[in-house]
Amino acid sequence: NQSSSKFKAEDTSHPTIAALQKRFSKYSTFHPPVKQRVSSNKMNARGLDDTGGPQQWYQSLPIVTRNWLTAAVLGTVLPNVGVVPIMKMVYDYDSISQKFEIWRLFTNFLFIGSFEFPTVIGIFLLYQYSKNYESGIGFNTGAGGGTADYCFMLLFGMILILVSGAFFGLGVIYAKTLIYYVLYIWSKRNPTAPANIWGVPMQAMYLPFAICALNVFLGNPYMEYIHGYGAGHVYYFLVDVVPKVYGKTYLQTPMFLISQFGIGEYVAPAPRAKWMPW
Repeated sequence: NQSSSKFKAEDTSHPTIAALQKRFSKYSTFHPPVKQRVSSNKMNARGLDDTGGPQQWYQSLPIVTRNWLTAAVLGTVLPNVGVVPIMKMVYDYDSISQKFEIWRLFTNFLFIGSFEFPTVIGIFLLYQYSKNYESGIGFNTGAGGGTADYCFMLLFGMILILVSGAFFGLGVIYAKTLIYYVLYIWSKRNPTAPANIWGVPMQAMYLPFAICALNVFLGNPYMEYIHGYGAGHVYYFLVDVVPKVYGKTYLQTPMFLISQFGIGEYVAPAPRAKWMPW
């Protein structure tokens, strides 16, 4: 019977059809959508895709870190190029009390240094550890360890650094001191987190001391490290040790910060739709 000796093309289970499909399948394996998707994944892994790039990376930073990093870069670049006199940024009690130059209370925390390699390292440390602390779960002083608590931590650190710096005569610029303050607190909050210095891996609890020891070995100034670590330890002792050991709480995030940023990590409200007259 002729009909029984033939097979239908639609019968893919026939061994001849299966062999042909296997033989020619390699010529039809290119799928542009898949390739595009893989390329997009590689771009996203680097944080640079065709829809955002550096702007998307910048906007993805936590709000406090983003604004602090921007202000520090401007506060470092503008005096170095002569746009803003550096002497107008330093902490000076007489200028504040007699001339009401209140901005000095903040600008002395923005100038990281001259155009040198240590300044680049300082900006990187600010970005890295401020982002790590803010995007993680920080010490809870009333706002769940979120953005409001981080703002309070920075304000407390700035006041403590200014008072102790003036008392001990430790200088008039405290930008790096504030960075080391944050680094130390991050290491106490995440003691077993992985860290490294010049490729040498270690736990986060050892990082502040390794950085300080390295600078002492290289003959660099180290008082900024000790000052920042000391201020950081005071904060850590008051928010973590005292409540656990003595059952008392001395530091509470002010309500105006909680009202502004809420509980937990701050999420910016969605932009409102613009009203159209037509």
